[in-house]
Amino acid sequence: MRISTHQTQQSAINSMLEQQEKLSKVQQQVATGRKIFKPSEDPVAAAKIVNLKETLATMEQHQNNIGAARARLDLEEGVLSNATEVLQRVRELAVMGNNDSQTNESRSFIAEEAEQLLKELLGLANSTDSSGEYMFSGSKTSSKPFTRNEFGEYDYHGDSGQRFMAIAPMRQIATGDSGTAVFRDIRDGNGDFIILDNQANSGTGIADPGNVLNGYDGKTTYAIEFATVPPAVPGDEPYLSYFVFDETGTVVVPLGTPYESGNVITFAGVSTSIEGEPDPGDFFVVRPSLNQDVFTTISRFVDILREPVGNPSAHARLHNEVNRTLAGLDTAMGNILEVRSNVGARLNALDGQEEINQSYKVQIKSILSDVEDLDYAEAVSDLNLRLTGLEASQKAFTRIQGLSMFNYL
Repeated sequence: MRISTHQTQQSAINSMLEQQEKLSKVQQQVATGRKIFKPSEDPVAAAKIVNLKETLATMEQHQNNIGAARARLDLEEGVLSNATEVLQRVRELAVMGNNDSQTNESRSFIAEEAEQLLKELLGLANSTDSSGEYMFSGSKTSSKPFTRNEFGEYDYHGDSGQRFMAIAPMRQIATGDSGTAVFRDIRDGNGDFIILDNQANSGTGIADPGNVLNGYDGKTTYAIEFATVPPAVPGDEPYLSYFVFDETGTVVVPLGTPYESGNVITFAGVSTSIEGEPDPGDFFVVRPSLNQDVFTTISRFVDILREPVGNPSAHARLHNEVNRTLAGLDTAMGNILEVRSNVGARLNALDGQEEINQSYKVQIKSILSDVEDLDYAEAVSDLNLRLTGLEASQKAFTRIQGLSMFNYL
């Protein structure tokens, strides 16, 4: 077979171009530190690199979410701490206002401070985060949670939902609590039942908030009514007694037990006591506890302080209302403390998950480096080999280019 001069030159050029291409790839690898530039070079490795980078991006987003969640929870914890301080101060004022040494004027001063604290608490409940979103509106973050209507009641415009953020592939965490959970889901009275005095009572009976014994069903409403018992023996003095009946009129405790101030009264799992001197016909209602927002509790306390007290029965009404206020404030502070505990637990969970995510990121980056990053020692050796090959191809081409048939004639 005859080989022309053109074929010989073309073959040498192709060889040089091939060596230049290999050298160029190695030079690019050394310059960038990467082994693969196109998926076609190593489809399996390229697919693995894509998956690893997607995993890293997801982990980075989770870490960002943890930072955002921590900021919201830290802010909520601060607001709840301030709310606790406000409630504690209101409780101190309630104890002061419950003292018989206070005058109508001094109670009005206490009421003024309590009202300012109420406004402060309302402002805390309407707090916003760094994005201008309301913290205690549940999922309705653009709605102001609490407003006072024309009837003096406090309306809630949020919902009971919670906002969640993903902090791991299979884990989400709540970044806040609704206004209902913090400020509204508060049981009045002692948390099981509340004792309400009849506003028409003319005596000086003051009811203790009481506590639950075995057998209380938490559903039935009772009344404790006072009446005079005529003497069983002619010549004896009549005495004051009480009887207890339920909402259906069924008598639970019959009339006949002599009343003595401060003595324990028990029935149907309820234990309480009444101090002072009730008049015949006075009664107290014992009903199961219902939810009452903390704003209403304080508002009623302010109202009772502003009512003039001019007789013993008015003093009794004041004491009964303040006793209910104290019980309600204790329940409210206990509820907020529970919410704060949950916030603290979530903050601890964020810290733990952040460490787990960071450790996982390090592992993923190590695997990605093994697949994607260049082995510089091997690459430099390969670069020298390619340079030598290119130089040899160039020298061979130079020698072949100078040959012709006339050299042999």
